[in-house]
Amino acid sequence: YQRRVHGSYDQNQIKDFERILAQNRRTIMDDPFIRLYIEDLLKTIRTQVLLSLIKPYTRITIDFIAKELNIAPIDVEGLLVTLILDNRVKGYIDQMRQVLELKTDKADDTRYASLNKWSHQVQQCYGQLSTKM
Repeated sequence: YQRRVHGSYDQNQIKDFERILAQNRRTIMDDPFIRLYIEDLLKTIRTQVLLSLIKPYTRITIDFIAKELNIAPIDVEGLLVTLILDNRVKGYIDQMRQVLELKTDKADDTRYASLNKWSHQVQQCYGQLSTKM
C-alpha cells in the first residue's frame, strides 16, 4: 500500500490517495510515525490538487472545489484562506455567493491590451488600403 500511496501522492490523485488510506486505515493508524503526519500529508495533497484545479479559472465555486477534493466547503475555505494569506493564491472569497474570485495577472492584462491595440491598428491599415484601391 505504501507504493500506491506514494504514487497517488506524486500524481496528485486525491481520490486514489484517500481510497488507499481508507482501505488500509488500521495498518496506517497502527504506525505511530505515519499517524503523526497523516493530517499534514492530506493537507499537502489537497493543497496541491486545489492549486492545479483553480489554475484555469477566474471564478470558481467553493462547492465545486469541495466536490473535487471530497471535503466539506468549510474545509475548502480554510485551505483557500491559508493560500491567500501566504500569497500562493491571488484573489478573495466572496462568502455571500460562496465563490473564489481570482485576480487576473497584470501581465495578462497588458498583453491583451497590446493585442487589442495591434488589432485596431491592423484594421485601420486595412481600411486605408481598401479605400486607395
